[in-house]
Amino acid sequence: MAALTSSRNTPEMADGGRMRVYPVEANTTIYLGSMVAIDSNGNAVPASATSTTANALKVIGRAEYVVNGIPGQNAVNNPGAAGAIQIAVRKGVFMFGQDGSITSATVASPCFAIDDNNVSANDRASGATVQQYAVAGQVVAVDSSGEVWVDFWHQSTAAL
Repeated sequence: MAALTSSRNTPEMADGGRMRVYPVEANTTIYLGSMVAIDSNGNAVPASATSTTANALKVIGRAEYVVNGIPGQNAVNNPGAAGAIQIAVRKGVFMFGQDGSITSATVASPCFAIDDNNVSANDRASGATVQQYAVAGQVVAVDSSGEVWVDFWHQSTAAL
């Protein structure tokens, strides 16, 4: 598209893009309320660590409901071809567990998905097998139990 030379009625995504629907990867189960990522094929998978940055996942939000399934059911696409079912994923600020690396001093900093229910202040695990964590979002607060409020609207900001 060329640069504008006059006013434009720019379309806005419904609900400000807060809720999006994604195809679920083959042989995959996504639990409602979990952190969801998309893989290199654009399919929804549970957030998890990867062994290479080339195949790094992109965290997109919290699993809300299966689009073409039974209400309240987890997204069980096992067995199933990629895209056989779809899941709605919501952006927002949600509470997840952590590995102990996030404190009140970490507020407004990025956090990274260890798995579909936990975050870390660190972007990778060390040890025998180095694992890369995907950016989950930005730390909003740490509650008295140590759980973390994660803002899923700011993945790109957190990666800077």
